[in-house]
Amino acid sequence: MKKKILISCSNSKEVEYWILKKNYSLLKKQIISVKGTPQPLKFNKNKKLLYIGIKNPNKIITYKLSNNNIFKKKNEINIFNTPNYITLYKKKKILFCASYHGNGFIVFILNKNGLIKKKIYIFKKIIGCHSIKIFYKYKLIYITALKEDKIYIYKIKNIKNKIYLFLKNIIYTTKNSGPRHIIFHPIKNYLYSINELNGTIDVWNINNSSYLLILQQSISLIPKKYTNIPWSSEIHIHPNEKYLYACDRSNNIITFFIINKNTGHLSYIKSYKTEIQPRSFNISKDGKILIVLGELSNSMTIYAIKNGYLIFKKKQLIGKNPLWILIE
Repeated sequence: MKKKILISCSNSKEVEYWILKKNYSLLKKQIISVKGTPQPLKFNKNKKLLYIGIKNPNKIITYKLSNNNIFKKKNEINIFNTPNYITLYKKKKILFCASYHGNGFIVFILNKNGLIKKKIYIFKKIIGCHSIKIFYKYKLIYITALKEDKIYIYKIKNIKNKIYLFLKNIIYTTKNSGPRHIIFHPIKNYLYSINELNGTIDVWNINNSSYLLILQQSISLIPKKYTNIPWSSEIHIHPNEKYLYACDRSNNIITFFIINKNTGHLSYIKSYKTEIQPRSFNISKDGKILIVLGELSNSMTIYAIKNGYLIFKKKQLIGKNPLWILIE
């Protein structure tokens, strides 16, 4: 049951490190204070490194988890604009950082210790570049352009020990949908994208031979009884591959879907009223808990997961304006 919880609290200018124990008791283990506004987090489990994207000044700071279970700063590197999403390509020791306001993403090489070694590329003119994810099966990189209603597809190759990215296709989503975050099915060729501006989830089939995404389904995550204009944010798939969850900030809900094992299609099951402005949530690796952050309520809610349904267990006050959560 014991789990590490890491939360970036932007207005508090800190990352909170909590330990979740048995019976859902919480211990605040450490406050990592930073100069600037912390936003995306990424944990490198093999190297025990925490990468924190910082706004004003724009940089990525790396912390190492020491033997006494405390994070200590190791290095920092400046970046070209505000960070919104950090992804690791573990096999090739590469770090990607998307920048929504910078309209592009940056590629870094990591050294043998997992620390950022050098910048190798900056890709620009991706308007509203919000997230970047790697589909390892085909070595494809998918990047959402929220303001363009597009998903960019790149192929990553290692040629003579140098890393290259080749743009293979640009997929158009529904006009004014605003693709924000994406997630892949753990074993099948399905990509799920959450659309910030119209409150829908698109289900795509990944066609590797032609570098296409073929739209299979588009389904709302907001029931009709909720009338606020959509402002959807986060999406995750349960480790058992059967359930998908997504949240909407303006309606303060998190929605539970079941995934059809044959088609990948989603069936709506239930929406839960949750924290105020739930920008980020995450699911534990064992699939037993789900934690939602309230960007305006400055608290987190911990749910147990039973047959996909969420069971309220605990609410805890945290720092101001929490934007990102990891459960390790």
